[in-house]
Amino acid sequence: VETLGNGTSAPTAKTIGDAEPGEVYFIDHNHASALTITLPALKAGAYFRFQLKTKLANNGTIVIQSKDATNGDFAGGIVEQVLNAADGAVSYQLCGAHHILTINDDANIGSVVECVCDGTAWNWTGTVLTEAVGPNVAFST
Repeated sequence: VETLGNGTSAPTAKTIGDAEPGEVYFIDHNHASALTITLPALKAGAYFRFQLKTKLANNGTIVIQSKDATNGDFAGGIVEQVLNAADGAVSYQLCGAHHILTINDDANIGSVVECVCDGTAWNWTGTVLTEAVGPNVAFST
């Protein structure tokens, strides 16, 4: 288990090494900046879990990207659940042919995203708890 982010201070980017598969990362990023995380090279069976232990600050984001920056490195999708929504608002963000995942400042404590590699792509799943109707999760190139 490793904590990423520096609480209310500017974060240090994290490049995950090839020898770190299977790790769980708690995110403590309560700062108005981007915390950038770079995944290792694609390798079948590699797995990572990212869980927020603090709510993201206004204008704070988490950016998770593939090492090779190749479109199509990501597959799957993330569910967004709006907290305290009278209508139970839920949305789903599909990866498409992308290699960057961005979670914005409405993400709350307990949000979890996970990826596992099948050898050709990082397959994403998870739930991001938000305070406002999204999209609060975006996949891009």
